Amino acid sequence: MYRSGGSFFYASNESNSRSVFYLVHANTESYNTFHIHIVKREHRGNGCENMKKGMWGVVILALVLITGLSVFYWVDVGEKVVTASTSVNGQEFPICSVETGKKQIAYTFELSGTNQKQEQVEQLLQILRQQEIPATFFATASWIENNRSLAIQICQQGHEIQGLSEQEVCVEQMTARACRKELQTLRETIGTVTEEPCVFFRIPGGEYNNEVLRTVYACGSYPVAWSIDSLDWKDYGAENQVKQMLQTHTLRDGEILRFHAEGENTGEMISLLHPQLKEEGYEAVTVSQMIVKENYSMETDGRQIPESQNKAIFS
Repeated sequence: MYRSGGSFFYASNESNSRSVFYLVHANTESYNTFHIHIVKREHRGNGCENMKKGMWGVVILALVLITGLSVFYWVDVGEKVVTASTSVNGQEFPICSVETGKKQIAYTFELSGTNQKQEQVEQLLQILRQQEIPATFFATASWIENNRSLAIQICQQGHEIQGLSEQEVCVEQMTARACRKELQTLRETIGTVTEEPCVFFRIPGGEYNNEVLRTVYACGSYPVAWSIDSLDWKDYGAENQVKQMLQTHTLRDGEILRFHAEGENTGEMISLLHPQLKEEGYEAVTVSQMIVKENYSMETDGRQIPESQNKAIFS
């Protein structure tokens, strides 16, 4: 017996006139799924009893191969460390808001590699500093590579940088392997500008499927979307957009707000919005400060319910 790549060859001399060769191949293209293929090649001969023995050998070999690949798989992916109920009736959900039990909101800003509007980002940072707002920036690896000094400035100002997928939509085309690779790239790239770990992951279009979500969790990360979209990319004027946001949404504790850091009206929208929310008693926190990493359940709208809040509700 010997191994080549993801395949094992098993040779069985089952009689003096007959030899049987088995090729066992396995792969782990999908999340937690193994594909086993057994191909048999034999020389003519007799001996049904010997054939059964040979097949038993192949079955045992396949089981050993599955066990070995399981070890390699989890070493590659990372142990699933999330001790929580992340799905509802088998459907996984990204975290869109959190039942915090107190008036907290999280401002999140997306930075992609397609735009190079440093002036808007620098203006936004100045406004965040004036308003004393800690924020979470979801950035692609390519954006960080193209704007390393600005990324460092974001971190030095007290904000956090988390991972944003390069893939805008069509998440159905993203395999578990591609997702793991992108998460690894993001962690390595973000690690060059900050010592804070990258544990949160967002897909810009907000499209997720069970395979991607489970892979994110298995890698020790958390998928984060949003509960309120500012629609700051629309050119309605900052004042009108803020008014529409407040009229369209009933604000709850633990809302996650989505903005684009390079938007034309984003900075002005924050200048108008935050004083109103602050007057209502809301405190701005980062995603890391808001999201609970264990002992929680999810609702169908993506609201994270910490176990402590569940107990408070039903006590």
